[in-house]
Amino acid sequence: MSDWYKYLTIERDEHEDQMDMERVDAILFWGLAFIVLVIPLIVRVHIGDFISPSITQTDVLDTGKKADVFTYYKFVVLLVSTAFLSLVFLYKVLVLNYQIPKTKIDIALAVLAVCLTLSAVLAPYKTLALYGLHNRHEGTLTYLCYLMLFFIASNIRYTVRRFQQFIYFLTPFIIINTILGTLNFFGYDVLQLHWVRTLLYSSLPEGAKIAQGSSFLATINHGNYVSGVSAFFVALFFCLAVLEKKIWKKILNGLIASVAFALLLSSLSSNGFVTLVLMSPLFVYMIVKAEKRKVAALSSLVLMVVFVAVYVPFVKQNHRVWDETIGFFIPYNPFQQDHQQAGLNTAFKDIEQVVGHITERVVSGSSAYADAEEYRLPKLPGPGIAPGSGRAFIWEKALELISDKPFIGYGLDTFPYFFNQDDPEKNSNLGEGYSVIVDKPHNMYIGMAFGAGIVALFALVVVMVGGPIQLLRSTHVRFNVYIAALCAALMAYVIQGMFNDSIIGTAVFFWVGLGVSIGFLRTTNKSIKGRNR
Repeated sequence: MSDWYKYLTIERDEHEDQMDMERVDAILFWGLAFIVLVIPLIVRVHIGDFISPSITQTDVLDTGKKADVFTYYKFVVLLVSTAFLSLVFLYKVLVLNYQIPKTKIDIALAVLAVCLTLSAVLAPYKTLALYGLHNRHEGTLTYLCYLMLFFIASNIRYTVRRFQQFIYFLTPFIIINTILGTLNFFGYDVLQLHWVRTLLYSSLPEGAKIAQGSSFLATINHGNYVSGVSAFFVALFFCLAVLEKKIWKKILNGLIASVAFALLLSSLSSNGFVTLVLMSPLFVYMIVKAEKRKVAALSSLVLMVVFVAVYVPFVKQNHRVWDETIGFFIPYNPFQQDHQQAGLNTAFKDIEQVVGHITERVVSGSSAYADAEEYRLPKLPGPGIAPGSGRAFIWEKALELISDKPFIGYGLDTFPYFFNQDDPEKNSNLGEGYSVIVDKPHNMYIGMAFGAGIVALFALVVVMVGGPIQLLRSTHVRFNVYIAALCAALMAYVIQGMFNDSIIGTAVFFWVGLGVSIGFLRTTNKSIKGRNR
């Protein structure tokens, strides 16, 4: 048989390859849109077997049947979606010869991926480090999915229309969760609705039941996370409302920002409001750099008035809204009756405790020799709470653990099995008694250093902080308000990470959003270079 085909060369049709590339980019874009649209909204009861790596004598951490509502199905859909998009992206690279640009962020991304993989391989509890806890699923596989989604999103060609579409794909999450949070805040229990119960579970195993007093507040795990992600959305749509030129777009974005602000208030958690306060210099900077400063400043003032109008009915319904927002900086609460008297009573109690403690030390010291042979049980610390709702105490203990294994870490999402759950200081620092289980560090960055080491933390910071800074420093940010607004939202997420852990329901907004922003910036840069040739 002739082997003439060995010398045959087939020239590729560049135009056809470009058309195929656009079709593949469209598939990838809509896949990413599906992820940010659907995954954060998935809620469903899942009951499965959990094998604990150690015996802790606590129901939460020991082996047995465990129920989860917010993360299991999110995790499954995240894995499947990421696997599908990865295959499509490989086709783009291997078949269509897409050239991946070399950037510093991608190098940091690769370092982070290697560190995460090594931490899972070398972790004492490998299965747990790989998949995560039964009620979080924030293990190595989940983080690798985040990194892959970011990488794919940053290597897509975007049009202005698609970039804007991505922004507004985030609004269903805001609207649905604001409805849930507001209804619960004002006393309406949505679990009384049959269709809601059917949505959450069709049937429960024998012996299983929904705990009395349960409520459906949001589609993510806890009010702390709701507050943090609300800051992300408020920053995003606040900037759009301020910087947009068209009046109808200003009104639309202002309404969405107000709805997101209501979501923040309904969460009864302070970290989102604190994040926005810390973000205020960036907001001022964007107003100053706006093309029409006076219009931007006026728009921001009008939006602040709307925020106040939203704030008043919430704080009148529950005075804790003040405590978790303005009250974080100003102790006095004008919406709480007898607030001053309550403060004085607290102060007097603190003084009595201090005086009693000193007196006891003096008396016990003077009688030490008289009662030398008598054994006395040590007195346990009294109830109290450390700064940051106990976070300062948890961070201190977490840093002690990190110092023992600074380079490889213990494995992601294994924190509760290494934290000393029998520490007597828990009662005086966490305010919830000795029985409370500390299952996470309440800090995204400490969690990464604990799980995968300080090298992984450094790489994470380079990606999470370096990406938004790259967007801010770009000379083309001022030409597109959507990049500037999404950059502000990304910075808000980075800041709230100092008070919250990473969870699937909110992390996909950041990682996909960061990738889309960088991808759109690359597209813009190529277009400008092409015009200048």
